[in-house]
Formats: sequence, C-alpha cells, structure tokens
Amino acid sequence: MSIDVVDPLPYEPAAGWDEMVAPGTGVRAHWGYLHEALSALGPSELERRRRQVDRLLHDDGATYAVPGEPVPRRWEVDPVPLLISSEEWGTIERGIAQRADLLDLVLADLYGPRTLIRRGLLPPELVFGHPGFLRPTAGQDVPGGRHLLLHSADLARDTDGRWTVLSDRTQAPSGAGYALENRFVMTRVFPSIFRDAHVHRLAPYFRAMRGAMGALADRSVERPLTVILTPGPWNETYFEHAFLASYLGYPLVQGSDLEVRGGRVWLRSVGAHEPVDVIVRRVDDDWCDPVELRPESSLGVPGLVELARRGTIGLANPLGSGVVEHPGLAAFLPALARELLGQDLHLPSLPTYWCGDRAARRHVVGDLDRFVIRSVRRGRERLHVGAELSEDERSALVRRIEANPHRFAAQEVPPAATAPCLVDGRLAPRATVLRTFAVTRDGSWTLLPGGLTRTLPDGASPLSLVSGPGKDTWVLASEPESTLSLVAGAEGRVAAMDPAHAISARVAENLFWLGRYAERAEAVTRLTRVILDRRNDTAGRWNPTATTALVALLEALTEVSATYASGFVGGDAVERLAAPDATLVRLLADPSEVGSLAYDLAALLDAAVAVRDQLSLDTWLVLNSLEEDLAVVAGGDPSDPLAGARAGLGGIMKGLLALAGLVNESMVRDPGWRFLDAGRRLERAQLLVRLLRSTLVPVRDEHVDALVYESLLSAAESIVTYRRRYQSTYEPAAILELLLGDEANPRSVAYQLTQLVTSVAELPRALPNRRSEEEKAALAAATLVAVAEPDDLAAPSSEHGRRVALASMLDELDAALDRVGATLATAHFPPLPDRQLLLGPLGSWEGQE
Repeated sequence: MSIDVVDPLPYEPAAGWDEMVAPGTGVRAHWGYLHEALSALGPSELERRRRQVDRLLHDDGATYAVPGEPVPRRWEVDPVPLLISSEEWGTIERGIAQRADLLDLVLADLYGPRTLIRRGLLPPELVFGHPGFLRPTAGQDVPGGRHLLLHSADLARDTDGRWTVLSDRTQAPSGAGYALENRFVMTRVFPSIFRDAHVHRLAPYFRAMRGAMGALADRSVERPLTVILTPGPWNETYFEHAFLASYLGYPLVQGSDLEVRGGRVWLRSVGAHEPVDVIVRRVDDDWCDPVELRPESSLGVPGLVELARRGTIGLANPLGSGVVEHPGLAAFLPALARELLGQDLHLPSLPTYWCGDRAARRHVVGDLDRFVIRSVRRGRERLHVGAELSEDERSALVRRIEANPHRFAAQEVPPAATAPCLVDGRLAPRATVLRTFAVTRDGSWTLLPGGLTRTLPDGASPLSLVSGPGKDTWVLASEPESTLSLVAGAEGRVAAMDPAHAISARVAENLFWLGRYAERAEAVTRLTRVILDRRNDTAGRWNPTATTALVALLEALTEVSATYASGFVGGDAVERLAAPDATLVRLLADPSEVGSLAYDLAALLDAAVAVRDQLSLDTWLVLNSLEEDLAVVAGGDPSDPLAGARAGLGGIMKGLLALAGLVNESMVRDPGWRFLDAGRRLERAQLLVRLLRSTLVPVRDEHVDALVYESLLSAAESIVTYRRRYQSTYEPAAILELLLGDEANPRSVAYQLTQLVTSVAELPRALPNRRSEEEKAALAAATLVAVAEPDDLAAPSSEHGRRVALASMLDELDAALDRVGATLATAHFPPLPDRQLLLGPLGSWEGQE
C-alpha cells in the first residue's frame, strides 16, 4: 500500500535501545509501514484519534484501581502500538514456554517429593519462608497433572535489545483482559492501518484458554461449569474480571456466591444450586479459604483447600502456585533449568541475588546503589530502589535484611528500552515493559500474541507497578491473518445452560436494585424538572396561587425522594420558599444526602458495577453518561445555583430513558431480566403511589389544585394522554382513572402491577405447581387497585378537608408493595453464610519485614 507522507512526525529516540529507531540506520524494517502511516496522518489527526481512544475507553467503562485511592482511574491507551516482528515473537514464545514448563516442574516438586530441597538445589528458607508456600495444599491431587496452567511474565530489553524476564506471575495472572480491551479500541480507531499491518489476532489464545479450562473438568460431565472468582468490585483489576467473564461466557462470582457441600463446590444460583467444575481464580492464594488459610478472609470459599487436595475441583492456577513468584527464585532458575530440562534458559532473568545467601547478602549490602531490593511479606511485595534511599532509610533497610534475609532479593536496576508514544501531539520516547500471557493444554503452551505493554513515567523502575498509558502490542505476521472469532472451530452443538442456574443470588439482588434505583432517579429527575418550571413562574414576583402550588410540589418531592430530614417539610410557605434553590441543589447533587438524585445514581452505578459482566457495552455507554450529566448538575454558578440543574437534568433523563430502552429491547428475558424488571415495576408503582398521596389527598383551592394536578400529570408523563382523552379541567377522579387503574397506561400503577405479577410468576420457585409467596403478595397488591373506584376515592371528606378514603387506600397499597419487596428478598436473596469480616488494609510496611 502506498502512503503519501504529508506531515512527517519528528522523533528523537533516547539513548539506549529504541523499539522503532536503530542507531545509525533509522526506522527498523518492521516499523516501516506503521511509521509511514502515522506520518501520513500527521500530528493533528493523531491527536484527534488519541481523543477518540480516550472516549472509547470511557464509554466502555475501562478502569483500574490504585490501592489507597477512593475512585478507580480511567484506563489509558497510547494510540501508537508497540510492534514485534514474527521472528522475534517466536523467540519469546519459546522462552516463555520453556520457563513455564520449568516453573511447573518446580511446583510439582515443592508440593510433592521436594527433591530439589533435599539435594540442595533450592534453600528451604527460600521456599518455606515465603508466604506463597501453602503447607495445607501439599500433596494436592491436581487435575490433569499440571501445577501451572496460566503463566504471565514481565519482560524488558537489555541494552543490546535482548529480552530479559523481570518477574513471573503465577497465582492469579492479570492483564489479558486489558490487552483485549486495548485491541478492541485500536481496531476501531485505526481499522485500515490495523488491517494492512497483518497483525496476529488474539482470539486463538482465548479459545485455547476455554479449551484448557474445559479439560480441567471431570470428563464425565457433559457441560462443565467454569466460573471466574473475583474479590469483588473494589479490586484493582475488577474491570478485567468482568470483561473476561463476559467475553469467555463464564459466570463472574464472588466467594459468597459459592459454597462447599457434599464434596463439591456449588454456585448459589437463584434456580437451584449448580455444581461448579472449574474455578479461574482472580483471588490470591492465601485468601481463598478462611478455614485453612487466612481466617479473616471473606473473599474465598470455606472448604476449598480440602477439595483441592482431593482433586474434585479444577483450579487455575492451583492453590500455592504463588511460591514461584518469589523474586529470589530467579537466582536459582539457570541451574534448575539445566537440572530439570537439560537446557539453558532461552530468556534470562535479571541478575538476581537472594539475600538468604551470606555471600550474596554481603555483595548487595555493600553496594546498594546498584540494586532494586524486593521484599515479600504476607503475599505483598515492596520495592526499595537503593540509589533513591536516604542514609537513614538505607540503614533501616539493611537492618531488616539482616533480620530476615530470606525475604529479600536484589536485582540489578534493569535498562529501560523505549518506544514511541504520542505526547502533546508529537512522538516521544517512553520506557516500556511487556507482560506475556500463556495457557497450556495437552503439554503445549499458547501465548497471547503481543501481550500487554505498559509505559513507564520518567524515572520509574520497570520492576514497579507504577505505569503510564498502556499500549496495544502488534505481533506482525508474514502474511495476512485470518479473521477468527472466539468460538471458531467449535465441534457440534452443545446443550444450553439453564439461565436460572447461571445467575447467583447476589447478581439477582443487584439487578433487582439496579432497576429500583433507576426508577428512583427517574422519578426525582422528572418531578424536579416540573418544579423548576413552576419555580420560573414565581421568580421575581409574589403569586400566591403559584407559590402555594410550588410548596405542594416541593412537599411531593420530599415524599417521593424520602428526604424528610432535609426536604421541604415543616414551617409555612414563606419559610420553605426563603431559600429553596440551595435545598434543591442539595437534594440533587449531594451524594451524602440519602434519597438525593446523586445518591440514587451512585447506588445505581454501584449495583451496575457489581453485575458488570451481565451488562452490554452499550449499557455502559449510557451509564457513563449519567456521571457526566450529574457533574453538570453539581456545577452550577454560585450566583445561580440551579443553573447546573437546568443544564444537566435533561441529559440525565436522556440517559435513564436510554437505559430503560436497552433493558426492554436488548436484554434476554431470563431470570436476570425478570429481577431487574420486578425491581423497576415495584419501585415505579410505589413512587407513583406516594406522588398521588402527596398531590391528590389534600384538598386545596381549585386554582392551586389545577396547577398541582397539571404538574402531577407532567411528572407522570401522562399529560398529553389526559388532555386528549378527557378534554376537560383536571379532575381527581379522572386522574386516578388514568394514573391508578388504567392497565393500558405504561405509567399507571395498574400497569406496573400487571407487569410485576408477570415477572414474579416467571422467577424460579421451590414448588413449580404452586404460587410463590411473592407472587401472592404481588397479586394482592394488584387486587387492591383492580377493585378501587376512582369516583369514591376522589370524594373529599367534609370533616378533614382531605380525601380520607384515597389516603387510606394508598397507605394500604404502599404497605402491600412493601410486602412484595420483603417476600422477594426472603425467597431469593437469602443472607450470606456466616463468615468473619475482612480486615481493613494492611498497615505500613515499615518495620514489618
């Protein structure tokens, strides 16, 4: 393909090895096409595409969390990929496969005969003093005979361009999902460049992963169930867990979703407990079982270690595999490779010194500036860059090394090869580290072509976890690649899993509350927009009729949002209107105000995050827009506090309507959808009941009531229907007929209850031929509405100046709806098994080694 270079991109590589430019010879051959293509785009177009990358990542909700930070960060991707030639990738593949085989043999020995220790090839202190060695898992029966199924390694280049292994990840390797997200984004931003560059596809790796997990299960099981075990939404890489679960088609579970019973692991699904055959772990080893490992853990499954010993559950990776992550092991790998494989390592490790060896310790302590010191305690690692330590810090570190030398290893500060990145509209060199991912089946390893590249901030060590934007990594094929999907090559047709057995009670509960909070947010938004319109009618002048109507609507907002402590209640009308703007802004934008719009949206997003794997990317596109529009609501001018509300509420309404549309038009009518819909219908019915009670029960001046009733119909999105149908003044009986009892009006209470009965009836039940308690409760609520007479309810009481019959009926209906929610919770959202609570974050590392 010929490319006209219209605006060349200048690039000055840093000293040392650079991925794109070779000293004295210019752009490397395999970078030629990409360099020309990027130059043809020019700086301004590249910057535009960088913004497109950022937007796509934002729309996908791609995040990662940094420990200690309250809000997850947005995942970032540099738009310039890292290129690796096919020949060079072959070298990496051979080296990683060899290294993974070696570590598998080491694990098999350490949890078996331990001949490596008896023969002096490995020091016992290095193994038994490492928190990754789990004594309770010794002798476990590993399905398939492999101790290592998933392997990951961080690589960097030395000054001659040779790849060097920085570290191995074996217990719960993470990052493959981010590499997949990078690829999805880059193929949308650079479709033609990607196609013409002949890049190896990623799908074969994930197909191999699915095959490997299936091979772990008992061969007698026709359709084995594989789940991904996550610590939960607060974990640093939770986005990846959910993303992979969705892509691979595996249920995403937390420890509370699983239980051990009868010698099996079971998923606590809403249909019936489903046997689990394989667990892909994203929970670190020692948190996986509070019975035999960490008793304070609520992340794991009590009894899992015992099943691992029996070999009745497939684990990827098996418990205890974290011991070979010990940084000091690298010092012994060359000798172990020759002993166990009869080969030298194809990919060397960094020069490493284990401080448990006296001579190595003297060498390290005597020249700390040359080394990065890596210490391990309780499964966590800390880095000490010798050259950056003060005298006091150096002394303290030396004391800790001398006290517990087996916990420390030193590695020579690795070189930082660079690659071009887009920085402020120009190409600039940035240091990079490559993480590889490998999966094994039938004795062979399949690598994710390219893996995950991360860039490093200036001065950051390649050994640290501190990183800048990621990069898509392109392994270039010698000829065009076939376009393959994840499921290519599937043999025959498999039986579908019962949808009720693939959804846990925790997921069902979160979907239920996602629906409820979406309706709460919509109700508050609708009513507030009507109030703002009425507020405009009273601005700058005193109009008793409009003012009294506005007070009634503010009271209704308090009733609907349940913000009684801080809402518009108590006092006379003048007092309540003295400073309504500040109170309105608080009821919209303060997330600490229970019942506020911000609170409801935060709860909605929390529920959505907890079931991220159940929701489509389009759904996240909508959810992310809600956060942006809420920021507009909160960002009003101090001189006009409601300016932000006027600007942002329309966007929030669009987002909530889009969410409702996606739920109705895109979600399969499985039990998950039924729970979500039941939550929506129950909440909309209850909120409408409270709105009717607040606006129709009091009997006011007829002119005031006309404004209130008009606002009620607007907030219930039924004013056009009312005007077309009744062509009269606003009559309470007619309003009740439309909003309470009309089953054809999607905004009526009757319609919600009809749909609620249907959804509840479709939920799993213990006795298929009998009505469930929750269905009976829903039918009882629907009956109250069905037998109601609008004319009787609309008649005011001469004694009280209120519609007493209507108030009594709505109170009874509100209580009946409460019973529906309570019976649903009792039947389908049982309390979690008794477990000890997870302790707070570990304290400072200082002095703990």
